[in-house]
Formats: sequence, structure tokens, C-alpha cells
Amino acid sequence: MKKLLLLFAAMFLLPVLLLSAEPITKPFKAVVLPEDFQHPDGMTVHPATGDIILACPVIGEKGNAWLLRIDADDNVSKYFELPVHPETGRVTPLGISFGPDGNLYVADSQCLGGNPNHKSRILRVVHNRAGQPVRCDVVVTGLVQANGLEIHNNRIYVAETQIDPSIVEMPMMSGVFSFRIGELRGQRPLHVLPYGEDSRFIFRFPTTDADRAGEWKVGANGVGLAKDGTLYVANFGDKKIIEVKLNALGRGIVSSRDINDGTGPHESVDGLKVCPKGYIFFADYVGNSVCVMNPKNGKTILLAKNALNPDAEQKLAGALDRCSEVCLRGMKLYVSNIDLETPEAPYTVSVIDLEGIDFDDLLE
Repeated sequence: MKKLLLLFAAMFLLPVLLLSAEPITKPFKAVVLPEDFQHPDGMTVHPATGDIILACPVIGEKGNAWLLRIDADDNVSKYFELPVHPETGRVTPLGISFGPDGNLYVADSQCLGGNPNHKSRILRVVHNRAGQPVRCDVVVTGLVQANGLEIHNNRIYVAETQIDPSIVEMPMMSGVFSFRIGELRGQRPLHVLPYGEDSRFIFRFPTTDADRAGEWKVGANGVGLAKDGTLYVANFGDKKIIEVKLNALGRGIVSSRDINDGTGPHESVDGLKVCPKGYIFFADYVGNSVCVMNPKNGKTILLAKNALNPDAEQKLAGALDRCSEVCLRGMKLYVSNIDLETPEAPYTVSVIDLEGIDFDDLLE
């Protein structure tokens, strides 16, 4: 009788477990980019216009890179052209965010562009009083792999995906830099010390990717900030999100913890954003999905997912294609499809409608 009861329970629970791993929605449309813009990534909302500004790195190739604008009607236009690094001939914008000074700050990941030797930078796209971009300044140099970037209370937080450019073994160390915007006013850029020795390198952690034998050697990736200044950092390879409580100055660590154990419906944690309610939306590059997590209990649900390598028709209908970043605008979630593996036109940003989804109930 006991075995029959267990069998009955298993038969009853299995559909529930399978259902819980199914996405609760799917993208309903695609924003199609011009064919020269193959690898959309970092996004932020322009505080004055509500337009989404999108970074399109030129991966591994020489030449300038563009920031694009996606307006309220999802029309795409050029926003600003970023000039190349004078030594490498490349510029690879990933994380972007507007500061309280009205300027746009950009993580230039020269490592992803092909040069890991401390050539990555933070750029500032200066805007005039009318809110239009007018020039690009280099404000920080010496990083290895600048990635996600967010700003809170006049401080820039940028993920350093690896601190050692020659890393070949696991565990690998990565972390987060914190810069006060006011210290970036000099005529010369601020140059950071290497290997995490700089005082502005405020938080570090290891990535092991133990259950995949170190297949994904990617550490700190996306960063996000809650309204109270709590910092959330993506540990890409370990499939975790780390919660970091900061002191009043925003550069001292009060406490840190993993808010999930690396298990769940996702296979990586890439770019992320914290919504006004405190939930964390994130892109899963490896699993080609988008998830949302409650940091209070670590509960994670699968928002949308597509098979790898969708065809052109599927992409035009909104399918995810190795997504890397998310951006909230109203009740819509925009998801950039960077596709570093097999990029083929059309190149898109997927759009997910969040209207009517009760996240409070789902993430309880």
C-alpha cells in the first residue's frame, strides 16, 4: 500500500514539476535592427525621453561602434557613434547607464573585442543641455573585461568579469569596481591598479562552474541596484546572483550572500535589472531564456525560453537568440539577442509583455 501511495504521489506531482519548468509567457514581437548591428547588448532608458539606448558592440572587429535609439513606437535610429581605442582600433560597448549628471556611462570591454591586456575602459558620452550626445570622453582605463554597469547615488558600479587576463583554470576571480562620478572630472582618465589591487575594486568572488567542469569561464557579469542601493551581481558560470549590502558611502561592504544556490530553470545569469518592486529580471545566455527572481527567498521562475538557433521567421516573431541583457520600459521587458555563437540576420531585440502577470503571487 505504501508503494502504491508513493507511486500515486509521484504521478500526481510529476506534471506539476514539469509545468513549473515551463515558461509562463513568450516574446510577442521583435525590434529588428539594421543589418550592420549584429550583437545588441547593453540597454538603458533615457531619463528625459523614455527612449531605450542600445549598445551594439563590434565583436572582435576593428572600427567604431554605435549606440542605437529605440523610441516609444519601437522605431530604431542611430544615437551616437563611439570612437575606437587608439591602441587597439576597437570599441566594444556592453553595460550602459545614465548618471545624475545627465551623461551616459559605457563599459568598453576590450577583452571581448580581442585584447585582454588591461585595455578595457569606462567611457562618458557627454550630453548638452538639450539632452543630446555631443562627445565621448575616456574616464577610466586599465580594466580587463568591463561588463555590466549601473549607477546609484553618484556612484558607478561596473562588473570586472575577470581580474587576470591570462586565466585558464578554475576557480577564477572577478568582482565589481565602484567609482564616484565626481572623481572622474580630471583632464586625464583615472587608471586603475591591476589584479583587483585598486581600492575602488570593492567586491570580489570566485567562480568555479563545478558541475560543468569549468566549461563557462565567466564570472561577474550583469549588475543591478535596488532602490535602497542594494547591489546585485551576476555570477554567470555558477548560475547565481549575489546580494551585496553597501555602507552609506556606497563603497564599503556591509554583507554579501548568494541569494540562490545555482539550481533552477536557468543555466547562467547574464545581464540583469531590478524592477521597482525589487524583483530581479535576468537574461540566461546559456539556456537562451529570461527569468525573474525574488531576492527575499531565491525563488526563480522561467519567464520565456526558446530553442537555440531560431530561424529568421522565428526571430522576426520575437524568438530569443542567445540573449544577454534585459531592460524594463513600462510593462514591457526588452531583451537583447547578442548571439556570439552563430550570428545571422535578422538581428533583433525581443519584447515581452508583462501586463497582467502577478509576480507577487508567482514569487511568493
